[in-house]
Amino acid sequence: MESELDGIESGKARWRDVLGRFYQNFEKEMKAAEKAMDGVRIKVPDVLSDEYCDVCGRQMVVKKGRFGSFLACPGFPECTFTKPIVVEMPGKCPKCGGKILKRTSKKGYVFYACEKGTDCGFITWDVPTKDVCPSCGKTMFKRSGRGPLKSFCINEECPNFVPEEKRSYQKKTAAKKKSAAASKTGAKKTNAKKTEEKKTAAKKTKKTEEKE
Repeated sequence: MESELDGIESGKARWRDVLGRFYQNFEKEMKAAEKAMDGVRIKVPDVLSDEYCDVCGRQMVVKKGRFGSFLACPGFPECTFTKPIVVEMPGKCPKCGGKILKRTSKKGYVFYACEKGTDCGFITWDVPTKDVCPSCGKTMFKRSGRGPLKSFCINEECPNFVPEEKRSYQKKTAAKKKSAAASKTGAKKTNAKKTEEKKTAAKKTKKTEEKE
């Protein structure tokens, strides 16, 4: 290839011919490689975690499933032990002061619970923040979702406590939706009636003017 490049520089070889020969050989090599790899499955190496299997003691690896990543024993199918990846959130449990962990349910919903599990019993859908309540000093939470959402205190003994029904905009109930729909329908009928009355009055006025 170097001699061909020298030929291009000296003007003895046409660069289009040189590139044509190069890509012709390259295409043959690519097709040969594709044929050789046909049906061959490439295994991506597992990412090792710092956790160890509770059953057999092997170092667990990160796997991806339907609802996100989780930890699994590399000894599958002999060992089928799995567990969720634990993510520690800011703040402390408002009940016992322990760590708050982010967890995912079997259906893929994210929730937040105390690290002590059933020994404490704290669990919520609201997201813990790094802010603390100025009145009671406990961790403040916010509703899940995008954008800047206002944090609130969930300590029932605190004067700044915000009840669950006041923590976000509530969805319209079926009765409210029905009432709103009825109001719109009534307004449309009223406007239609007024328009018809105006048309009738205009026709009467026109007939009176024609008689005169």
